[in-house]
Amino acid sequence: MAGISSIGVLPEDCISAILSLTTPSDAGKLALVSSMFRSAAESDVVWGRFLPENYEEIVAASEMSGEAPLRSKREAFFRLCSPILVDEGKKSFELEKLSGKVIYMLSARELSITWSSDPLCWTWKSHPQSTFPEVVELRTVSWLEINGKIRTKTLSPNTKYGAYLLFKISERAYGLELMPAQLSLQLFPINQPNTNNYNNNHNNSEAYVWLHHKHHDQNNQSNLESLLYGNRRERATKFIQNHVQNKEFRVLNQREDGWLEVELGEFFTTQNDQQLHMSFMETKGFQLKSGLLIQGIQIRPKH
Repeated sequence: MAGISSIGVLPEDCISAILSLTTPSDAGKLALVSSMFRSAAESDVVWGRFLPENYEEIVAASEMSGEAPLRSKREAFFRLCSPILVDEGKKSFELEKLSGKVIYMLSARELSITWSSDPLCWTWKSHPQSTFPEVVELRTVSWLEINGKIRTKTLSPNTKYGAYLLFKISERAYGLELMPAQLSLQLFPINQPNTNNYNNNHNNSEAYVWLHHKHHDQNNQSNLESLLYGNRRERATKFIQNHVQNKEFRVLNQREDGWLEVELGEFFTTQNDQQLHMSFMETKGFQLKSGLLIQGIQIRPKH
């Protein structure tokens, strides 16, 4: 306690300057030390350091623009710890409460989904558990490809991030388990002329995932696949043995909000702006697929 007692004799603005070099979590804990620490910890000097430099622009372009003005930067910080819709409701922005790191989510409308404008292939609908006004549900396609991109300058610098596809699998889904889906993530310099040439990029990751439904009846599914796909299961097995048997396979995680997620990849942000490309695809099996409900892709810090 000697150190705390010594720092307590400093002027309040000095204490605020010191606390601004910590984290939101630390500032909250130190506010319990004394009334002077509490006053210093609640100052705009501290919370202004935890907010992104462009937070006022983000608020002005969000659904918050019509709300009552924020009274302090501390209030602004905690308001932004809950997702707010930005970019005409196509993205959500929030701050991680303990660290103040930026979290973005791209809605299904912000993603590039092959044939998503064709109502015979995909259908757009609202969903009570979605952050966004719309999600998209797969009706039937043989070529499943979902891509998203974001500039790393919109994220927190010097931070390890993960990108996660958020989705659900309906009880009536079919064709999703026959072939593993490919997951990939690539980083490109902003000034690179051809950002579609993934093979020439060294900052990339690739993995696979099986879309298994937790309530799925394996016996009924096997019978259905035998009826619909014939010998495609054998062809899929040969493809896996020849192409992906030594690749990394990731697992699906059940989130507290009711959605499933799978990590598309991880990356580290620097001071340099880069273009992040993320993809989820299953284009090798050529079998009909249905029953996948897509909310979006979340990019959040990894710990």
